[in-house]
Amino acid sequence: MASQSTETSMSASPHDRKKFGDYVRIHAVEGELITREDEAKVLKEGITQFGLELNEARGILLGVAADHDIALVSNAEQQVATMLEHVVRKNKISRKVFGDAVAIYRQLTRNRISESEMNRRVKQMVLDRGWKARKSRWLIGSRRWFRRI
Repeated sequence: MASQSTETSMSASPHDRKKFGDYVRIHAVEGELITREDEAKVLKEGITQFGLELNEARGILLGVAADHDIALVSNAEQQVATMLEHVVRKNKISRKVFGDAVAIYRQLTRNRISESEMNRRVKQMVLDRGWKARKSRWLIGSRRWFRRI
C-alpha cells in the first residue's frame, strides 16, 4: 500500500516537463509575449494534459519565459502595480506618473499590446485601487486627460 501512495504522488516525467516547456514556447505571441488568457490556458493544459501540479507548471512557465526572453502580461501588470503603489501620492496619480507607468508596461510587454489597450489596463489598475487623477495644472487644471482614456 505504501508504494501505491508514492506512485500517485509522483509528479510528471522529465519528458512531460520538456514537452510542456515546448508547449509554452508555442503559445507565446510571435515568440515574445504570453497574455493572461494564454497563461491560464497553458497552465490548465499543463495540469490536465501533461500531468503536472500547478506549482510545477507555473515554475516551468516562468523558467521558459526567462530562458527564451518571453514577456508575461501578468508579470508586467504586477511590476507596474508595484511601481504605482510607490509613486502615487495622496491617492491621486499625475499625468506624468501615468505616462511613465504606461511606458514601463510597454517595455515589459515588448510593445506587443496596443497603446490604447495599455492605457486602459493602467487606468483600470488605478481605478481598482480607488485612486483618482490629479489635475493637470495646479489650480484650474482638469482631469479630462484621465477621463479620455
